[in-house]
Amino acid sequence: MTDRIENLATTQPVLSVFPSWLSPGASVTLSCEAPSAGWTFFWYEAVPDPSSRSYSYNLLPGSTKGTRENYFIIRGQKQTAGYVCRAARGEPEIYSGYSETNVLASVRHVPAVSLSVSPDRAQHFACESVALSCEGTSAEWRVMMATEGGVLRELCGWKKTKSSPCTSNITWLHSRKHWCETGSGDFSDAVNITGQPDPDGLILESPLHPVSEGDPVTLSCRLREQKLHSDVFFYHNNKRLQQDSRGELKISAVSKSDEGFYKCEHSGEESPESWMSVRVSESCPVSSPSAVLLVVGPVVGLILIILLLLLWRCRHSKGETFC
Repeated sequence: MTDRIENLATTQPVLSVFPSWLSPGASVTLSCEAPSAGWTFFWYEAVPDPSSRSYSYNLLPGSTKGTRENYFIIRGQKQTAGYVCRAARGEPEIYSGYSETNVLASVRHVPAVSLSVSPDRAQHFACESVALSCEGTSAEWRVMMATEGGVLRELCGWKKTKSSPCTSNITWLHSRKHWCETGSGDFSDAVNITGQPDPDGLILESPLHPVSEGDPVTLSCRLREQKLHSDVFFYHNNKRLQQDSRGELKISAVSKSDEGFYKCEHSGEESPESWMSVRVSESCPVSSPSAVLLVVGPVVGLILIILLLLLWRCRHSKGETFC
């Protein structure tokens, strides 16, 4: 019996999150894989804990008694968050270990804390020194990165609000999503930082954070020592955007259709791809004149019909003085 308890306690389920990137308000599915059938599954939100340099776990609503299904749906998710799962079996229940923390990333929410990166761009050259810091009201923060396979890595440990930034030399391993965590339990939006492994390669200079619909955006292409001002082609989702080569790609007012993967090409060499996210305003859109007429016209017509009916009734009424 003791051996069985020890074996179950060392069992570590694997948690997957779908999708791994999320638009605020959408649903997310957590999937927990155990080594065999017959388990009950418990679902937790991971909260950054400076005292343990790791996470504390809060049981999710609807999971207090566990679920027989190995999946759990969270509806209306609005921001980046971390999750873990745990399994149990037997009578009384014997619990497995916790899964590795898996982070669901949102890129269009306006969070309480934000990740600042200097130089402020999505792509960086190999061995380039990059300063990362968390901007917000929390007294403590740290920068996290998800490595290949979903393993989380703490870049610099917990820092104080006014302390120096977290400095990291970029390698190809940094081509992953990064985010901030605070001692008060907040997550920033996640961003993708891409490292160019070729020392003589190109990078695309593009926005690191989501841009708001209607804002102007300029994309450019550069080598390590110089910015390229001509003979550059730009691609959106692998489609060349222009026939003539130029130094910059200027979008006067971005729209949702401009969202996607971008890269640049110079002398047959291509930069890595980077995703540009467009944040759509949640305010009511300004109505066009034609849209206003479509709404106002029928209303005015209905009012005129009612007035004519009242006038006709008044004329045929015995009490004309009342009219």
